[in-house]
Amino acid sequence: MRGCESPRLELQASRVWLFLALALLILGGAQPAFCWNLKEAAEPYRGATIRTIGEALPPLEALDKLKERFTRETGIEVIIEQYAHEEAVDKVMLDLNSRTGRYDFIIQPHRELGRFVENNHVIPITRFTDDAKLNNPDFQPEKELYNNLWKEISWYNDRPYGYPFSAITMFLWYRADLVNDPKEREGFKASYGYDLKQPENWDEYKDMAAWFTRPDKGFFGTAIQGKRHVALWYEWLNFLYSFGGDVLEAARGYEYGPIIVNSPEAIASLDYYKNLVQYSPSDTMNYDWDGVMAAMQQARIFQCIMWNDATYAVEDPKQSTVAGKMGFGMVPQGKGGKTGQVEGWSYLIPATSKNKEAAFLFIQWALQYDQQLFQQLNGGASPRPDVYANPEVQKLAYTKAAMETNAAARPKATFPESPQMTDILVLALSDALSGQKSSKEALDWAAVEIHKLLGDKAPLKYPVE
Repeated sequence: MRGCESPRLELQASRVWLFLALALLILGGAQPAFCWNLKEAAEPYRGATIRTIGEALPPLEALDKLKERFTRETGIEVIIEQYAHEEAVDKVMLDLNSRTGRYDFIIQPHRELGRFVENNHVIPITRFTDDAKLNNPDFQPEKELYNNLWKEISWYNDRPYGYPFSAITMFLWYRADLVNDPKEREGFKASYGYDLKQPENWDEYKDMAAWFTRPDKGFFGTAIQGKRHVALWYEWLNFLYSFGGDVLEAARGYEYGPIIVNSPEAIASLDYYKNLVQYSPSDTMNYDWDGVMAAMQQARIFQCIMWNDATYAVEDPKQSTVAGKMGFGMVPQGKGGKTGQVEGWSYLIPATSKNKEAAFLFIQWALQYDQQLFQQLNGGASPRPDVYANPEVQKLAYTKAAMETNAAARPKATFPESPQMTDILVLALSDALSGQKSSKEALDWAAVEIHKLLGDKAPLKYPVE
């Protein structure tokens, strides 16, 4: 630990410090400074086994590769269960509601935080940070983490309940090799009157989606995550924010506010989003994020909006035919300007955990720079800005897009009803994409249902016809 390393002093300086230390002990009864050490802090828990659960994506896979280092240093075994997004959430809710205590700490999406807190399922992290035997003074989250991210995904009502596991958001993926292809550039400019490049606004995105849609060759300009699944809601939020809309009018994720999901901006964003279906593969209505990622890995699409924690997989030549051919950038701009979504999974400790202290030691250890750098280089999405500044991380093709999007990202709801609100919006979006309702009809319906769910805490701002 940095605070416990012995300084290399010259002999004369050593004698001065020794004299001063002795003087303080004799004259003031001073005690030697407490020096925190992980091995010593973990000694009471040596031999314990701690278990966690999270989403099976590169960040968690990277953490799984790291855990043996912690075990060697502390004697604490770590078991990491990895599941698909919804299964990881469902298994945690089952464990928390049944109070079986299977998991010593959990890694969960922040939209779940409100109901965890209100149901007393998780405990504040201050229980551990206030304990000098457990809290490493060298880890200073207020200085070392993205503070806006930490406050949005791991705090509730101005109280910290955990730390960010990942700083994830969505940004543009596109085929840079095709953008730079002379024939494609010549043909595109002749058709649209401007140079083929990374699309910076939604008009350009649509032009390029149209240009590259070639069904006879099995290639398409884009792909949307049209399945009735939480992926649909997440993807549409990029369009909603960029068009200048939102779901609620609220400054923080745990705050309520007027319902604006059926605003003119929101309706325009859904109209545009629906229009992209014609430039997508015929089975795009069955795609979630895995389906779109596979389509890109298989070189079947030109561009898409995708998660940064999946970017490692599209750049891995063992998994992807387009590795090294990709470009990445912020979501195209609309009326809302440069934007993204604050999203992430948090480390949280359940009230039913049987090894709370050992779990906290692991979480604290995992967030230190060396571990975060390893994770980032192996598919992580670190919540530490200093990791992104590392020269090796800067070489990654997607680092700039991740940093810029994190800086502009907007929060989303974390209050207890947020999972139900998400379900309402998934249904509304699915009805709009399938043609059962117009964009306005679908979002008006969603606004009414959200108002029923939240009551007076969320009045309707726009009239519903």
